Order: sequence, then structure tokens, then C-alpha cells
Amino acid sequence: MKKNIILIILLFISTVTIAQNKGLLNTLNDERNRIESCYSKLQNDTLILGNKFIERRFKWNKGSIISIDVSNKKSGKKIQIKNGENPDFSINSLKVKTKTNNYTSSIVEATPIISSYLMTQILTEYHGLEVKQIFKIFPSSMGISCEYYLMKTDDGLQFNLDDLMIEQLNIENIHWEMEAIEFLDNTDSNNTLVKNEKLFPFKSNKYVGNILYMSSLQDNKGLFFLKEAPCSNIQINYPGYDFSSERKSTSILVKSVGLGVKPEDLNMNEWIKTFSYVLGVHNNEDLGKKIALRSYQYNTRILRPDRDEIIMVNTWGDRNRDTKLCEQFILDELKEANKFGFTHYQIDDGWQQGLSMNSGVAGERLWDQWSLEDWLPNKQRFPNGFKKILPLANSLNIKIGLWFHPSNENDYENWEQDADIVLNLYRKFGITNIKIDGVKLPTKRADVNLERFFTKILEESNYEIVFNVDATADNRYGYHYNNHLGNTFLENRYTDSKTYYPYQTLRNIWMLSNYVPSQKIQLEFLNKWRKTDVYGDDPYAPKNYSFDYIFAITMPCQPLAWFETTCLPKEAEKSIELFNTYKSISSELNRAQIFSIGNEPNGKTFTGFQFLLSDNEGYVLVFRELHNSNKFNLSTLLAPDKTVEFTKIYGNGFDFNAITDNDGKILFKLNDVNSFCLYKYKL
Repeated sequence: MKKNIILIILLFISTVTIAQNKGLLNTLNDERNRIESCYSKLQNDTLILGNKFIERRFKWNKGSIISIDVSNKKSGKKIQIKNGENPDFSINSLKVKTKTNNYTSSIVEATPIISSYLMTQILTEYHGLEVKQIFKIFPSSMGISCEYYLMKTDDGLQFNLDDLMIEQLNIENIHWEMEAIEFLDNTDSNNTLVKNEKLFPFKSNKYVGNILYMSSLQDNKGLFFLKEAPCSNIQINYPGYDFSSERKSTSILVKSVGLGVKPEDLNMNEWIKTFSYVLGVHNNEDLGKKIALRSYQYNTRILRPDRDEIIMVNTWGDRNRDTKLCEQFILDELKEANKFGFTHYQIDDGWQQGLSMNSGVAGERLWDQWSLEDWLPNKQRFPNGFKKILPLANSLNIKIGLWFHPSNENDYENWEQDADIVLNLYRKFGITNIKIDGVKLPTKRADVNLERFFTKILEESNYEIVFNVDATADNRYGYHYNNHLGNTFLENRYTDSKTYYPYQTLRNIWMLSNYVPSQKIQLEFLNKWRKTDVYGDDPYAPKNYSFDYIFAITMPCQPLAWFETTCLPKEAEKSIELFNTYKSISSELNRAQIFSIGNEPNGKTFTGFQFLLSDNEGYVLVFRELHNSNKFNLSTLLAPDKTVEFTKIYGNGFDFNAITDNDGKILFKLNDVNSFCLYKYKL
């Protein structure tokens, strides 16, 4: 009997030890879709929200909730919030009607694009305004989001933007490092898309950026804040910054700033969705911070292999614009695309009857306003409509995509008609991939109407339509706003104008990948044999890289073949083996957490990406640029003193085993300049 008791105790201790030692990634993977792990409880005057990784506690305060603490349940660390009697959210000029506040909680079932989550709704009524806070708790997320909805109940409602206290948290002690990450899209004008600023808070500080990390200088704990809004410099009603901090005697008061609305943007008795904020926990380590943020982001859109794994062709990159578009051209293109194994073919601007201002053909041009007739197949270019194109595409297992420009006249007032046009393309022709271009968001009304456009299409197509949302110009969604729609069309780069340099495209995705899931970005690779004379003897000209290398840059993303397939030389067929290899493992690559490793690309260093499948295995993609040595001690995301087995999947490398050094670095060897190798690794 005594032996049995001892055995049970030992088994219990062993089980607890294994659970404590289980790595973060494995635990996150285990919790995916386990909605029963999420909870929301209102007990007496305390509201408790959480899952297996994070818990937030609030004083209920009759619905004007006040944060008490935030816990990292994986590390066991807790961060105290010292708000006193100050609610997290308040409007200085308005009083609360406390007796009407209410709390509800329910499970929201998964859609084909959004994971199931536990929703907690808090409704707070002010004089002239109602505020609805919706907290979303995903099972496998280390962050909890809060969506804000406002509804005007008095036509005389007035408040200043400075009156809004959105999420004010007075956080324990003064010893923190702050890191703000600013993002830029409008990539026709910008070629550095991420900016970082680190500082120790002192007196008053303002931070520009969608992401703010707080890292304790005393313990292994920290917080991250994510503002789900367009890039800072183009937000509607932007107050000039996104977060602020004020150093107190024993604490740091952190505030989230800006909902993107002002009183005149609100309508009587109509809920208006504003920007959302996410608060999450991390363990104060570089990799832990990355994984914590990504754990939330992965729940904002489910990547399904048959819908979201794409190698898409778009001919616009060869700069003939729409001048070649006709039925025979597309038929010939499809046959070539099939030879290379490309999965989708998108007919860009020019397929439609109403030609745009970007057309290469002279005549009247459209941009802000379109009619129903404008979105029929162009009669001159496609006299048979798509009757010959679609059967050929289907026989080759290629999906056809189209370009579409919503009518932005009068703040997208014709959003419903535009949605019906896209749905008709889906129902009549089976079009499931739509490139959205020409978007402008000058007002909140435009923002609301455009979201209605997308929502109607997604719901009525059972979420089968994937949007490629162009981020190249104007004020658009950026990387953190409405990113459940599909993927982000990142760049227009051309050999004709000498704007395409492989190392610069590599640098852009290398920088973004630490803060944005790269699988949700569509990244271009070009015909390197075009316009070689434009570059002369430039050492970084595309001609100095293999076609394999140029494609490999896009493998952490959704690759975009930005060229006419019928204009590729015979030499390009050598890369078919790589395209097929990529397709055979793309499901694994797309479900990984992908982050940059090595040095920031500059055309002459060693750099790359690590694809984390679990705590023990994944992929590493290593690039040797014009570096003068064939060996390099590359920083990785692996722990020190780990024995790692590397198996070559494709590229210039070879199988090898290695032990990480004290900094987690591995010695990689690539014999040729401008070469790469994709490895699978296992600890």
C-alpha cells in the first residue's frame, strides 16, 4: 500500500514536471481550438478573463472596469496595475449612467477564416453615448483583444479627441524598457517599412507605432500592446501618436491613444466600430516576445491549404500593363503557368470593360466611379467572355483571379452595388481571388462603408473569396487592420524603372516578419532576364542572382510571379524543381511561426528566416549575399548548447549536425555568393 502511494506521488510529480518543462510553442499548438480553456467570470465585484496563457482581472466598478493585474500563466509572473479608482476607459467630458451597464459572455463559433473565441461584452452608457467593449479570448493566444464600438444617443454629443482615455494602465514600478514599432505601407513611396525606437520612460513620452513592448528590467516578465489600426501616419483622426507613458514615483502610467473617430463620425442609434487594442504577456526574452505577439495574430485568419496556399501569376510586373490583354494571350499564359506549376493566375487591371487611368491604351479613363457595365469582361479583348479561359484554367488546376477597384466616390456610398458585382463574378465565373486596388480612407464613413463591402462578400461567399489587398499607395489598411480578408499585396517593383533589387525586397520582408505573419503577405519575384541594360554593371542587379534565389526570397510569404510567363526564357525552367519542392512543403511552412535570423539584408551579408513548427523542429532558410566568406556564424532562435540536425531540402548547402554556441549561433557554409539553402532541422 505504501509503495503504491509513493508511486502515485512520483507519477504526479513527474507529470507536473513534464507539464512545466513543456515548451511554449508545443503548448500553444496543443491549445489551438480548445475553446473550453477560455473563461470569463464576473464574481461579486471582480471580472476575470483568461485562458491557459493569460489572465486579466478587473474591478467591475458597475461596468466602468478598472484593471487589477495581468498574469502570464505560463511563467507564473503577475504584473500589478495600480489604477485606483480610475477606469481603464473613460471620457473626461461625459458622465456614466451606472445603473444601465451590463455584462454578457458567450462562445463565438469559428468561421472558415476566424478561429472560435470566447466573447465578453461590456456595455457602458454615458450621457449622449453608449460604448460597447468586446473582449476576444482565443484559446492559443497570449493576448486578449478589445474591440470598441460607439453609438450616439444624443445629437448634441460633443467630446474632444483628448477626452478619450482608452486603455490607461498604471503599471507597477518604474524600471521598464519600452520599444515602439512603427510601420509604413504606401510602398510605392517607402522602402523601409519598419522603424524601431527603444527608450526608458522618463517623465512624459509619446510613442508612434502599432506595437509597443514593455519589458521589465527587474524580472522575466513584460507586456505587449497591439493597436489594430492602419499605419500610424495615415490613421483617420490621428492624434499624432499611438501610446504614451508618464513616469510616476512608483509606477508607469501607460495609455493607448486614438480610436479613429470624433463625434461627427457617429450616427444616432448606430454602432460604429473603431480601432481595437490587444494586451498580451511575454517572458521578456526576444523569442518569447515574438511568439507571444504571433500567438494572437495567428488567430485573426485561418490559413487553409486549399484556399490560402498560392503561387500566383500577375503579368503587371512586366510593365506592358493591359496592352497585351486578350483571350489568346491569357490562354497562352495559362499553358506556360501550368508548366511552372503556378497555382493561380490573376488578370490585373484591363480585363474589364471600363478601362482605368492606369491603362496603356489611349482614351477615356475611370478611377473613382464605376458602373455595373464597367465590370463585365471587355468585349474587344474577350469577345467570348471567359468561356474559353475558365475551362482551360480548370483543366490545368489553375484558379483565375481578377483585379477590382471599389467605387470610392462619396465615401464608398455604392459599397453594396460593388459587393454584388464581386459576388456575381464569384457566382457566375467561380472567381475566388480578387485584388483590391485604389482604396482611399479619408474619413470614418469611408472606412465603415468599405468594411461593409468586404463583410457582405465574405459572408455571402461562405468566406471562399480571398482578397489581395494592395498596400502600395494612398491611406489603406496597412498590416494590422482588417487583416482577416486574405493577404497583403506588398510592393510594385519593376526592372524597367530600376526599382527592383532582390536584396531590398528581402530586407523588407526580413524586417516585417518579426511583427507580421509573413504568410499573410504576397511578395513578388520578377523576370530577372528583362531590362538587364537598365542596370548596367550594378553588382546588385537582378541578373546577378539565380531565378531560384529570387524565388526563395518569397518562400516565407505567398509568392507572386510578377511577370508574363510567356516571356520567360528556357533557362527559367530550371527552377521548376524548386517550385515543386516548395509546393510539397508549403503547408508546413505556412503553419510555422516565421521570424528573421542573421543580419539585416544589405546585399553583402548572411541572413535568413527560421520557421518554427514546434519547440524541437522547423525549417531554416539561409541566404549568403555578396559576402566575402563562405562561412558565417549565424544567429538563430535556438537555445544555447543544443545539438541540431540539419537536412538539406533545397539549395547550395549540405546535410550537417551542429551545436549552438552560447548565443544560439550556428556556423553555416554556403560556397557560392548570392546563394541560399533551405534546411529542415530537428533538435
